[in-house]
Amino acid sequence: MTINSTTRKTSSFVGNGNTATYPFAFKVFTDADVVVKKLETATSIETTLTLGVSNDYIVTLSADQNSSAGGSITLKSGGNDQNLASGFSIVITSAVTPLQGTDLTNQGGFYPEVINDALDKAVILHQQQQDEIDRSIRFSLTNTIGSLEITENAAARKNKVLAFDNAGEFSVLKELGTYRGNWAASTAYVVRDLVKDTSTNNIFFCNTAHTSSGAQPLTTNTHSANWDLIVDAATATTSATAAATSATAAATSATAAASSATAAATSATSAATSATTATTKATAADTAKTAAETAKTAAETAQTAAETALDSFDDRYLGVKSSNPTLDNDGAALLDGALYFNGTSNIMRVYDLGNTTWLDCNITGSNLTNTNTVAAAIANVNLTGGSIANVNTVATNIGSVNTVAGDIAKVVTVANDLNETVSEIETAAADLQETTSEIDTVAAAITNVDNVGNNIANVNTVAGISANVTTVAGNNANVTTVAGGITNVNNVGGSIANVNTCATNLTGINSFAARYRTDNTGSNPSTDLDSGDLFYNQSSEKLLVYSGSAWEETQTIGSFFINTISSFSGTGGNSATFNGSAYKFTLSDAGTFAQQMIVSINGVIQKPNSGTGQPAEGFALDGANIVFSSPPANSAPFFIVTIGSAVSIGTPSAGTVTEASLNASNNPTNDFVLTADASVAGGFKWAAIASTPTDITVADESNDTSCNVLFVTAETGDLAPKTGTNLTFNSNTGALGATSFTGDGSALTGIASTSLDGCGYENDQTIAAGSYSIAANKGMHSVGPITNNGTVTVSGTWVIS
Repeated sequence: MTINSTTRKTSSFVGNGNTATYPFAFKVFTDADVVVKKLETATSIETTLTLGVSNDYIVTLSADQNSSAGGSITLKSGGNDQNLASGFSIVITSAVTPLQGTDLTNQGGFYPEVINDALDKAVILHQQQQDEIDRSIRFSLTNTIGSLEITENAAARKNKVLAFDNAGEFSVLKELGTYRGNWAASTAYVVRDLVKDTSTNNIFFCNTAHTSSGAQPLTTNTHSANWDLIVDAATATTSATAAATSATAAATSATAAASSATAAATSATSAATSATTATTKATAADTAKTAAETAKTAAETAQTAAETALDSFDDRYLGVKSSNPTLDNDGAALLDGALYFNGTSNIMRVYDLGNTTWLDCNITGSNLTNTNTVAAAIANVNLTGGSIANVNTVATNIGSVNTVAGDIAKVVTVANDLNETVSEIETAAADLQETTSEIDTVAAAITNVDNVGNNIANVNTVAGISANVTTVAGNNANVTTVAGGITNVNNVGGSIANVNTCATNLTGINSFAARYRTDNTGSNPSTDLDSGDLFYNQSSEKLLVYSGSAWEETQTIGSFFINTISSFSGTGGNSATFNGSAYKFTLSDAGTFAQQMIVSINGVIQKPNSGTGQPAEGFALDGANIVFSSPPANSAPFFIVTIGSAVSIGTPSAGTVTEASLNASNNPTNDFVLTADASVAGGFKWAAIASTPTDITVADESNDTSCNVLFVTAETGDLAPKTGTNLTFNSNTGALGATSFTGDGSALTGIASTSLDGCGYENDQTIAAGSYSIAANKGMHSVGPITNNGTVTVSGTWVIS
């Protein structure tokens, strides 16, 4: 058949408690090719059902998978039909075993249906694979990606996540773990635990499970190798000290701020794009002071918010767990929307507080589209990561940046002022010189800001990849199915040359299938008819050819012979049977040319070739010998038919049978008759009629069908041997005469006038006792003695001589 649909699975059938049987419309070969997946909506758990009347379902296939592909499945439970309950759904698909079971041997026989089924199976396997590929994570055509190969072994991959590195390439990276609070001795820590070193405020990541001992700082602790530094707060403190020093320098410059009033006007002109033009540098300084104080407040707020956010994050992302947690990392109740990564199923899960249950994270619809859009733009995210130093610089002062961003026009004015020799901003900075500097306060909290800023690439990477990871997790069953069948996929790949050969010659295969058909229905095809089409009717066992308007039986051309073979003495021969090495044999009734021969080896008709040498394919004739292109297989079945060149079809038309067609042993001349003669070739010969016939005497041979002279009987007009005696032909005239016959002669007609007007002769006869009358106008002529034993009444004339 021709597979015109790429669909290899049904839509989702939703259970209602009333239906047990569900249809599907894709071609399969056996019941075992049909696979049913069952989904429980509440838990998102997918189950593969088991085939069998005593198991989960049975399959009913359409009788003809070519004209009406598919069938239906019926759910079962305990041998009985089982309706699909509400809250469940099923999808029907196929899992045709990827094996190549079609073997087309050299000179072997096969039906076109065998090729069709083999090609259909190849397409079905491709559709099954394509369906799984379509549900896998892919990169767009225009995306450039390096190696997707994972080279890390199990030990190196342990407790890691799949991600993209700073070059946008596929990689195995660490993920954020579980925050355990301040580090403490005699505590059991596991991989991915996060702790705070209270002596330096640094944050560490546990890379090796162990029980802690010793003291802080962790950089010099006995188990320092078990910890990775991820937030360097100590370095941030050093940066804060440097910031304080800068503030002192700023105060020194503040004294000179008053003398810069005149220059401020010039700066105002250059800041034409600013929202506010400073009329005086003093006003600008006051504004800057206010902004700095606001920045202080914002920084303090940011510090509190960062600490709150970290705790909030720890309560909402619980890290990797082997099973569903019942409390958060602080031992408190779970929050609605809390996340954790299930290390057993490798699926991200979210907590639904309303139903107190964990759900798999699956992104669908427009959200999935948007997520894929972000994933496709990961290169741009990576570009940002490449400039992370600049981002970190901004992040270091993010509190002030956020405050100032709301009044950016004034910031531009301030920036222009800072370019002057004596800056009013520096004068305003002197106002910040207090016992406890606001800048110092901000600097003290800058660690948290630095922590976030220094790791912003990882945060963005996790956020960007999380959706895609979730998508993979949602299709994990399909990925597993593909992996489980990878051997079969490789088998197909290993035979791709044969598949390509069939594909390359598909036009010829389809042409053959369109020209030759067969079935056992007893009905001749009525569609897709072309002149010259062949159809073998298996019911009548006749080969038919389409004439352009009707199916007609193919006829034998002229005389034909079924050949036997014998040994040819010479190169290629020396065997009277097929033995796998001889390729030349002597025929019992060879044709004049190869095109007269129909030669079948193993059910395959061989191609005839001109010439007498060994051909590249098929066969040729060398006189009475047949020469094959290659030696036929040992004991291969065969038939070799020689067909004549004269046409002999049905009843001959009028005037079409010639003298030559009669196959007589000689040629005729005028007035010859065709006679049977078993002693001559053909059994017939032409014989002349003698000019002076000789007497022919037929004895009394009743019902003797071998009599050579036949007569028409008076009673029925049938042609039959005559019963009688002394029947002769006149040797001079050929006239038939008889000296005696049965009957009284009253029915005789055509007597010549010399016979006395139709009366008979009485010669040397005895008239029996009784009455004998010669009617008036009639007469009797007697020659020889007459004995009268009765009464003769002569009303006519009786002449006695």
